[in-house]
Amino acid sequence: MNSSDSGNLLGRLFNNSQISPPNGSSHHSSIQETGLQINPRRWLNLYLIQDYDALSEQFISILTHFEGITYTTLDTESLYFINAFLKNFLYLFTQPDFVIGDRFVARFIQLNLTISNLVAISDFKTTDAYLEILKSQPQNFVKLLTLYSARNSFKFDRKLLFDTNSPLACLWYSYFLEIYRSGLANKIVYQNLREHLAFNDDRIIDFYKIEDVYLATTYIDGDRDRAIKQKLNQSIQASPFCQNANIQNSKILKAERLNQSTLTPRKIAIITGFWFPSHSSYRMLSQFISSLALDYELTLFHLGEPRDDLDTSNFKEVKYITYRNGTLDISPLQSNDFAIAYYPDVGTLPASILLSNLRIAPMQICGLGHPVSTFGSNIDYFVSSAEAEAIKNPENHYSERLVLLPGFGVIPTCPEYKIQGIKKTRSEIIINCAWNPQKVNYPLLLLLGKIIKDAKQEVLFRFFASDSLFQKNDFLPFAKDLELALGKDKIELYLHKPYEQYMALMEEGDLCIDSYHFGGFNSLIDSLYLRKLTVTLEGKKWYNRVGARLIRLLGLPELVAKTPAEYTQIILKLINQEPLRLDLQMKMAKVDLDRTLFATSDRQDLKKTIDFLIENHDRLQSNRDKKPIRII
Repeated sequence: MNSSDSGNLLGRLFNNSQISPPNGSSHHSSIQETGLQINPRRWLNLYLIQDYDALSEQFISILTHFEGITYTTLDTESLYFINAFLKNFLYLFTQPDFVIGDRFVARFIQLNLTISNLVAISDFKTTDAYLEILKSQPQNFVKLLTLYSARNSFKFDRKLLFDTNSPLACLWYSYFLEIYRSGLANKIVYQNLREHLAFNDDRIIDFYKIEDVYLATTYIDGDRDRAIKQKLNQSIQASPFCQNANIQNSKILKAERLNQSTLTPRKIAIITGFWFPSHSSYRMLSQFISSLALDYELTLFHLGEPRDDLDTSNFKEVKYITYRNGTLDISPLQSNDFAIAYYPDVGTLPASILLSNLRIAPMQICGLGHPVSTFGSNIDYFVSSAEAEAIKNPENHYSERLVLLPGFGVIPTCPEYKIQGIKKTRSEIIINCAWNPQKVNYPLLLLLGKIIKDAKQEVLFRFFASDSLFQKNDFLPFAKDLELALGKDKIELYLHKPYEQYMALMEEGDLCIDSYHFGGFNSLIDSLYLRKLTVTLEGKKWYNRVGARLIRLLGLPELVAKTPAEYTQIILKLINQEPLRLDLQMKMAKVDLDRTLFATSDRQDLKKTIDFLIENHDRLQSNRDKKPIRII
């Protein structure tokens, strides 16, 4: 085809001088409100005169809009706009002679998830057809990495990608995982992400969006997170950030000089970005920290900018670790005399992951705010639970020395919600699913589908989505996947609600069920506080065992399943056998929660642990024994 023919073809495809959503009713989810427009004729002209950089800028500008603004519904005009944009973008982007300039390469790859989500909510559904076109083209590498996501049925050899350009393949590897937040409910995404984790290559040495890589590995496959986290931590430790950190801890320096204990005076740094009452980490661990304040001098290092709701009541001083010009500013802790650095929740923020790979204090401890091992950071001890960890060899799930407290390793906080006695106004059995979207996975939805099929009454699954779906247009693909799996009339999906509203909706429910393989904790506390019968599936790790232990504590072992089949059977019995459900509800109503649920742990347990570790740290560090340390 000569250039004239090409121009005629493009002229037929791009026959509008400008496309914007046509006039019609607008609302908060309408693209028309934003004033966003595309100009296909201009794009065509840029392509024909080979001004590919200007064309790339146009594409990236539109995609950046959808990266930053998430739509929760789409009117007809907005869907038309998205379809028109994608028709034009995908056609031009996959032209053999369209060349991506070097300065746009990384940005296009970073937009992988935004493109994948946008295509998923359009009438195109996937980029499979365009990947088929690209696979035999020359100079297709960056285009493949841009369009190839976990939503694709199209398969491409990952090894070949690393053979071609391993630094860019590393960038793509990290961004490919980002879909874990919303995509695990989709069969193809679920399978592709597990394949992605199973792929091993020594050239995977650079990581991006490290908090998403860190979290994704566990939510995708809790049996494969160790290997990727080890690589991630090794990469951080070899990076200029760690190599040039120059942490000066006076206790470590004095110990090296005089061969003395490093653990006096009794100063502890508490390092977290979530020390405020509405966060789950605070709800689980705040009473432990308050117990330290009488005997230890505590300093809070808040990971982020100042905020009004920080609880600073137990701290002598509050300091802030923030980003300056894209770099984490560690100067507030660079020179310190802390005996201990305590991290309530490593992994939930990139700063916590980076800092956990430094040696800030002689002793470094991690709590259950994010209940998964760091697998290779500079944390010495992981403080967990004798009650909820596996009985046999729980240390195998941790790279840190495991410390087991009595009770659950956390202190359940009684919700500040007054039960209102709300009664449902609809006939279905309402089943509360208070699960973050990344906990909703395809195998779990298969179990819910079986419940719908075998239930003798109509059921409604009520999902409570966190604000994690307000990124890169994650929401609509997630909602569509739920509808496809369960049926539109079988689900309610609530966006992030204020706590009072969330609890009122939970109060309407007939039952609550826990997620699997990554279960909940605070959501279970909320459910049990509301006296809701709650079914859980027991696994091998704290995050899928603690719920079962809580429910057994209340004297309701019949609500604990050990297999997926048993999980569905228990739920179906509660739906189909009303006398059984009412009997168990009466039993639940008689439980004294103050003497059971809210008396599971002694707030002094963490202090006892730290007292013990200070006295024995040098001996423990010289001992290679990995058996758990049990605090009595």
